[in-house]
Amino acid sequence: MLGLRRFGQIVFQLGFATDLIEVRGATGHPAARGSWTHVAATYDPVARQLHLYRDGRLIGTATTPDKAPVLALGEPLLIGRHNRPALLNGEFHANMYIGLMDSLQIRSGALDESTAQQEHTTAVRSLPGHRVPPPDLVQHRTRYHGDRHRPQFHMLPPWHWMNEPHAPVYFKGKYHIFYQHDPFGPYWGQIHWGHAVSTDMVHWRDLPIALAPAADSAAPDGCWSGSACVDGDRGPVLFFTGGDDRLPYRQRTGMAISSYQADKDTDLPTWTMKSEPVTEAPAGLPAGPGTAWAENFRDPFVWEEDGVWYQLTGSGIVDYTGTQVTKKYGGTALVHTARRPEGPWTYRGPLHWNDLAKVPEPGEAWELPVLLPLPDPRGQHTGKHILLVSPWWEAFNPNAVKHTYYWIGTFDKHACRFMPDHEKPREFDFGQHFTGPSGFVTPDGRSVLFSIAQDRRSEQQHAGAGWAHNAGMPVSVSLRHDGTLGVEPIAETTGLRGKHLARIRQTSIEEANRQLSAISGDLLDISAVIDPHDAQTITLAVRACADGTEQTLLSYDIAEHRFWIDRSRSSLDPDTRKGVHGGTVELDGGHLRLRVLLDRSMLEAYVNGTNSLTSRVYPTRDDSTGIRLTAQGGTAQVLELDVWRMNGAYDTYVAPAAYDPPRPTDVDALPNHDFATGDLTGWTVVSGTTFSNANVTVRTDWGWGGPFYQAETPDDQAGHHLWSFNPDAGGDEAIGVLRSATVVLGGDGIVDLLISGGNDPDRLYAAVVRASDGKVLAKTTGRSAEQYRRVMFDLTAHIGERIYVKVVDRATDGWGHINVADVNVPVHRQ
Repeated sequence: MLGLRRFGQIVFQLGFATDLIEVRGATGHPAARGSWTHVAATYDPVARQLHLYRDGRLIGTATTPDKAPVLALGEPLLIGRHNRPALLNGEFHANMYIGLMDSLQIRSGALDESTAQQEHTTAVRSLPGHRVPPPDLVQHRTRYHGDRHRPQFHMLPPWHWMNEPHAPVYFKGKYHIFYQHDPFGPYWGQIHWGHAVSTDMVHWRDLPIALAPAADSAAPDGCWSGSACVDGDRGPVLFFTGGDDRLPYRQRTGMAISSYQADKDTDLPTWTMKSEPVTEAPAGLPAGPGTAWAENFRDPFVWEEDGVWYQLTGSGIVDYTGTQVTKKYGGTALVHTARRPEGPWTYRGPLHWNDLAKVPEPGEAWELPVLLPLPDPRGQHTGKHILLVSPWWEAFNPNAVKHTYYWIGTFDKHACRFMPDHEKPREFDFGQHFTGPSGFVTPDGRSVLFSIAQDRRSEQQHAGAGWAHNAGMPVSVSLRHDGTLGVEPIAETTGLRGKHLARIRQTSIEEANRQLSAISGDLLDISAVIDPHDAQTITLAVRACADGTEQTLLSYDIAEHRFWIDRSRSSLDPDTRKGVHGGTVELDGGHLRLRVLLDRSMLEAYVNGTNSLTSRVYPTRDDSTGIRLTAQGGTAQVLELDVWRMNGAYDTYVAPAAYDPPRPTDVDALPNHDFATGDLTGWTVVSGTTFSNANVTVRTDWGWGGPFYQAETPDDQAGHHLWSFNPDAGGDEAIGVLRSATVVLGGDGIVDLLISGGNDPDRLYAAVVRASDGKVLAKTTGRSAEQYRRVMFDLTAHIGERIYVKVVDRATDGWGHINVADVNVPVHRQ
């Protein structure tokens, strides 16, 4: 095997019976990042040596045993890929090389250093201009053309994983935004800083990755979130969270500078990380009633004011014995100040903190603290600030990564303390998808927030899509005259508008719907002002098909002053998260003012200029693009209603969304296929004790981890599923066999089901069995993970045969259980 270890270290392995011999390239001579490297590896059986060459020079040698290497029958020679990769999150095969490969030669004979140098020189001389050209590493967005859920006018990476955007900064006519990014795949890990640039905060260009984990930096194990601030003539400086697993407390803050002073490139494409950290949290750092939680010290938010640099760092307050935390007081943002970005930085104590006993919502620690001045709606100074935080808990919490909380108050910059005007924090967004805030002040004095719009998809869905998450639309925040927070999408959003599809004025709901009937789309900007009159509820349906089987409802209850989203019918996909979310908001002068941005799976609603609701919808039908208004309990009048088609945020063609053909409908279902009865009705326990009515549950998580992500269907909105781990009935030690009713396979012959649990195809599995002879036609096992993944069997060759589904647990060791849900068999109608 020939490949790379961390930080580009080149390695070559050869197997000699039971001995695996590896030669590693010297750490000072890795494969170069972003440019071509010529690699040669050779085995000399006479000298019993492995040699490794980089660009013609020897970088490593290893001695081999006094025997011949053994051919691994059936195993390919792998170059750039691990033959037994780690499985991450039950879904992703890691340890694959990311980059480009050109020519490859395998030949007999050994290679000495002089020959290696000559071959490298000859290879370079054969190239145009006798020089190695720069590689084309552009990540093309066209690979996602047709993806019906990938947003088009929101900022997102060219591919793979994105976490929160952060470090927005304006410099010489350009807005820069950075973001947490894993270029290896659509999962969390190996976190880099992606980078994009804009002239208006809504149209973006991709730039090279700004920061990457590096052995000689403050971030060998991840460049996590941070912020940016302009430092005079040298331009913006970046502050990031450096991950270093070698340290007892693996988080600290670091700094990076751009090459602007040398190259004057205002795109700021090149950044260099300082090797030394900026700030750290040693054990015992005093913080209010306890000490700072040193294991949680991240997400620096930095700004400069009157010659003083301020840094907030998310953390928590605890009592710590030196080996364990004995009490948690609540989350906090720790304050440091300095006279220059490099420091020295002086610790000033906690900015503010939440008492878990009284105010538990902001969590045990804070992430991504943001402190911004709040101008009034006209942009005038008010003396007030907004403090926003993302809550964090050490153990699994059902509210994790769903909320952003804020206080309005006064910042005392001399004491470095924040005094809130209200004890209880307020939820910023009603939709449970707006998280990870980051903010800055624009040149014209607006306070603008960026966010990550969590997509709430399973790991399997991320793997199938090839990307995960995107940014929310930037929003302006202000202090309204009544002391409440004003929230609106930035004014530049209108620059994304295309064709004006509808302009409706002073009319009834019925007439408005008549005009809306000719309008549809999945990339829309909708603006409405409605006078409720005597109506009790006003509802706007979007992404709606004609018969209403798929639609997403945005509703306002006049009496309850409540605005909410109902996604119970937003998608026919059983693996799509649904639910109802909302909050309290007052009418604006007796009117309901709505602004709705639809971008494929993204939905952002802004109501009455005071609140936002960010959510995700994943329709399956190509005609789920309609818009409808309804008024319940009375009549209402549409004062204004405008609809625009939206253009993309990138200078690329916006491809139409592609949809799968519909599945057959002239079929029946397997009896109690989704366990919606709450028991094993329709199923038979063949043997053992591991399967029983007690195993059918609606639990959404397993208590010590994350969500099951069981199916949610119109027939089973409670989400029943069969979790076969029951500690009161033997746990993993229990065994048994369960089978469904026998049916005739019909329709298109495609059988699918959700499965999780242990990975043991011989002792733990779900199978489709032919009833006539007991032959297993297809089977699957778990991946040693509790989160469900959907498996599909193509059994078209067996349409018309009598079959049943069998679930088998014959494992008694760790992970000795199997879980199933939503077993879909197209049953031939008699």
